Amino acid sequence: MLIEKIHKELHERVALQVESPSRIRHSAYLLPEEGPEFRDQVRQMFMDILTQLGISPQSVRWGQRAGFCEHTFPDGSRLRLNWELHTEFYSYTTLYLPGEQEESPASPYSLPTFPDLGEKLVDLDLMVISGTELREEDRAFLWGGNIYGGTVSGGEASIYTTFQINEYGQARYVIIPGSLKPGRLGRLIKRVVDIENYFHLVLMPMQEYRENVGLLRDAEQRIARYSEDIAADLSSRDPITDRENRWLVYLTREVADLIRLTERLRYRFFAANSYHAIFEERMHWLREEPPVGFAGYREFLTARVNPAIRSYRNFIERADVLTNQITVLGNMMRTRVNMNMEQQGLKTMDAMNRRAALQLLMQRTVESLSLIVLSYYMTGLAGYVLKAVEKTLPLPGGATIWSAFTIPLWLGVAFLITHRVKKKIEKVEGK
Repeated sequence: MLIEKIHKELHERVALQVESPSRIRHSAYLLPEEGPEFRDQVRQMFMDILTQLGISPQSVRWGQRAGFCEHTFPDGSRLRLNWELHTEFYSYTTLYLPGEQEESPASPYSLPTFPDLGEKLVDLDLMVISGTELREEDRAFLWGGNIYGGTVSGGEASIYTTFQINEYGQARYVIIPGSLKPGRLGRLIKRVVDIENYFHLVLMPMQEYRENVGLLRDAEQRIARYSEDIAADLSSRDPITDRENRWLVYLTREVADLIRLTERLRYRFFAANSYHAIFEERMHWLREEPPVGFAGYREFLTARVNPAIRSYRNFIERADVLTNQITVLGNMMRTRVNMNMEQQGLKTMDAMNRRAALQLLMQRTVESLSLIVLSYYMTGLAGYVLKAVEKTLPLPGGATIWSAFTIPLWLGVAFLITHRVKKKIEKVEGK
């Protein structure tokens, strides 16, 4: 049922119950884009990890896009594993709770190697310690560099990191839970993990942006030059049909190249916008207070993430403006070409009208001549008949005079015949 699927989605992701001291490892990998079959492989890889740890798949709490289980070792230490599948990446989160004989979660612990289907996106090692302050040994746990962080969750807890990675691409955090209960501490760690995942996703297209922003700038400069030349051509009254056609070819090629450039990046940049919204939301949920003695966690990240988002948006806005400009220039050139074609068509129609008028004049001339010719032949035939009659019946004035008197008759008959034929033709054409 649809309602069951909706409610299952609410409980799909299990929040870790984190106790102090403990150690959390989070690894996220980009999903390959080739096809959906890789999602099934990711689920199978999680089952392989369970097999290596000796954990039965029946003990796993399964969801459609997540899985969770907990395993207790003979020494009393516990390991909680959480697998999640997202739109563009999948992740493994392990929570290690040391046994009673272990003094610190910083002591070594062994985990199977996570299979890395797809490129690694994030690799975090988070150590949750007791106490209220960052000690020297905790500073040594972090990779070298400036420490960023401070109090979060309304001053009840603290987080620290250097945003540095080792040769394996792993970053480290130290988390001081303060008075947070395991449930709230788990939600705090989940927010830190989400922030890491999504700020990596936001910054991921930056290299592509840098590679293509120069191409966009070159296109803008070319279109600016085209605009000046096209404006000069449009202001000219001389027919320049060949150049207009070439301009249309140039503009069509430019808009095709621009669409090919932007549409490849548009999805990535729009996705980065969505990830940035999640990043900002998780940052807000941290409720970080102004740090004392350390550079701010939020200040450091937003100073690098927000400019990237502004660059992506600026790229798409510039590309859209340039596309509209090319479209306007193309429409102007097409209008000029259409006007020239219309003018040529008008000239052709004028020439055809003149030819039609001449043909009509010639037709009327031929009609007039045909009346005379027809009357001439009819008069001649009448003369032959009258001459034959004159031999048997004398005609007053002679046959020639009588033939002359028949000319008006033959003219009238010829006119009536011609007129009747024209009426029939007009009637047929009218149909």
